[in-house]
Amino acid sequence: MADGEDMTMSIALQTPGVHHIALRSSDLERSRRFYADALGLPLALQLPNLLIFLAGSTAVAVRGPEADTPKGDRFSPFRVGLDHVALACSHEEELERVAGALARADVPSTGVRTDEILGKRYVAFKDPDGIAWELYMAANPAVQAVESYLDALRRKDLSRVPFAPSVSFESPLSPRVVGVKAVSEFLTGMFPVIKDLRVRQHIVENEYVATRFDLDTTFGVIPVFDCFRVANGLIQEVRPFYDPRPITDAAA
Repeated sequence: MADGEDMTMSIALQTPGVHHIALRSSDLERSRRFYADALGLPLALQLPNLLIFLAGSTAVAVRGPEADTPKGDRFSPFRVGLDHVALACSHEEELERVAGALARADVPSTGVRTDEILGKRYVAFKDPDGIAWELYMAANPAVQAVESYLDALRRKDLSRVPFAPSVSFESPLSPRVVGVKAVSEFLTGMFPVIKDLRVRQHIVENEYVATRFDLDTTFGVIPVFDCFRVANGLIQEVRPFYDPRPITDAAA
């Protein structure tokens, strides 16, 4: 739009949100090591001059240098264009964990701070090209409900899990059970084999939350992909997917 052109007519653009973010890197292999190895973002696509990572349900594309990329170029938040990219963090403990992990990985960061304008906590850090990132507290009710469920498995206490009255549960080792009492009884029966769990990723779309976590059990560590449906802050469905053989082989 040219300077001085009338901007009073609204385009009325409608969108459910950001589809992807595209960044430019001066060294694509170095960026791969940072985003995949250091940060642990899943690498969804790798091409000769393009990497695509997943940050939740948002794609982050990183392109390598082109012929017109200035030698020795560095990102600056003071130039017109991008200032920084902020990733949502739904849990205070996760924010603290990431801040500590960044320090141990020698990634320069601010440590956990509080945004003076919005009063939200965050940790800011930079990639090897100086591109500014933040992990910013933005609680999601559906993720909070799932985190409450996962924390209950750790603590072996389901009393505070926000189950809907007609919640259902189905897994490789369980036929579908319905209702708070039936679901709680099944999960309680699993408590003796659960030692701990580590959440790797939440992917949220509308009322669905897909969570990847490592379940540490008396049979070893079992990778789990758990699908939840959450409505109005209450867990309606739980469907974990995992390889049951470590459990069934031990019981044979």
